[in-house]
Amino acid sequence: MMMVLILEELREKRKKLKRSTDVALHNMHSIADESIRVAEVAHNSHQILEDLDAEFESQSGLKGNDIKFLFVAVGLQLARIVIVNELTKTEAAGSQNRNETKLHEFQEKLLKRFNTGGPVHERPYYASMEHIITKAGVPYDATAGLTDGALAGLLKKCRTWDFDISNMIPDEKLFLFKGANHRFATLGHDPILGLIFGTGNIMTNTITCVKTPAFLSGIPVLTTNHVVYTSDFKDPRIATYGSTAVMLQQAAERTKDQPGAFIVSLIKQLIHIGTDFYTPCGIQIPGANLILSNTQVEKLTGYISSGDIFKVGTSAKLADLINLLISTLHMLMYDPSMNVSRNLYSARTRKIVLYSNMIATGSNVIWVGSNMYAGNEDAIRQLDIGGLIVTVQRLINDTEYIRRIKEEFVFGGFNKKIQGSGLELEDISWD
Repeated sequence: MMMVLILEELREKRKKLKRSTDVALHNMHSIADESIRVAEVAHNSHQILEDLDAEFESQSGLKGNDIKFLFVAVGLQLARIVIVNELTKTEAAGSQNRNETKLHEFQEKLLKRFNTGGPVHERPYYASMEHIITKAGVPYDATAGLTDGALAGLLKKCRTWDFDISNMIPDEKLFLFKGANHRFATLGHDPILGLIFGTGNIMTNTITCVKTPAFLSGIPVLTTNHVVYTSDFKDPRIATYGSTAVMLQQAAERTKDQPGAFIVSLIKQLIHIGTDFYTPCGIQIPGANLILSNTQVEKLTGYISSGDIFKVGTSAKLADLINLLISTLHMLMYDPSMNVSRNLYSARTRKIVLYSNMIATGSNVIWVGSNMYAGNEDAIRQLDIGGLIVTVQRLINDTEYIRRIKEEFVFGGFNKKIQGSGLELEDISWD
């Protein structure tokens, strides 16, 4: 009986040993097969990577609605270039200037709402609200001086003034500027400093100029002169010297007593700078005449002006806005049911934006280059520098982004092929 039990136990152990051996052999075959598969993947790695690369290009390539988005994006970018160039076209100052006419019409409609009365008669350091609101011109645009001869000529024309100006005739000839060069000598024409000095000049009927400084070897001297107008706010004449400090003080005190005067003067200042932005003389870059002489500022402005900087900045911001609009709308079109991941879809979005920028900028460069080659040197002003800057940025950033997505897709796919579906090895029991 004992012998029978021992034999049964041995048979059972033999069966378990056989099962464990079979499992071990099966696992060994699985490992061998997996090794062969991995070896084949490694052997064909070049072809597999090429296939994954081709698959990425296929899935991230533009198709269907992507092409429509591309055409819309290109159209918007080209429209931006045309509109910005049209609005910033250089035109002679005066009534024939479209921008100046429109801005002055806007100024008239806007400022008349602020006419709250106040003293009508003017005096030194005081411009009436009626004068500020109803007249388009500004005192720092005056170029003619008040002389005995000029006063006599005006009296013959029966001109009158609100106060006695005979004692405001300068004792000596003024040498503030020459002709159109007044823009580069007056602080009212500075796009930044003009917000203070130009606004103060408008409120006080004065003109503040910069005496030509020695380049980097002295402090620029500011001078302020009175500008006298007739009783009907015409015939502005530059009169005797006043005080820059007093002018600013008078403007500050009036702002406290009559805030509306400051508001309308500031609006008038901004509009006036806007009317001069795209004229042949242009507007200097901020603070230039505090460092350079008036002649040097004039030459510098001929190469680069505040209008140029504003144009480049505006064009770049509009290009970015269009890119953001297209990117947002295209990403909103993503549907999880599409046979493409969100990452690959975002690569399509980047391509749409990048290609549209490159096409629009390239078209502009070709157009400008062709016109210059044909002899139209002024065509260089139509170059979309702002858009070009944005395109270069997109070329760097989007290319890098797409490269990372591609790297993740290709090497991620290759890694999955190496890993396979995973080994499913059975547990072996030797108990």
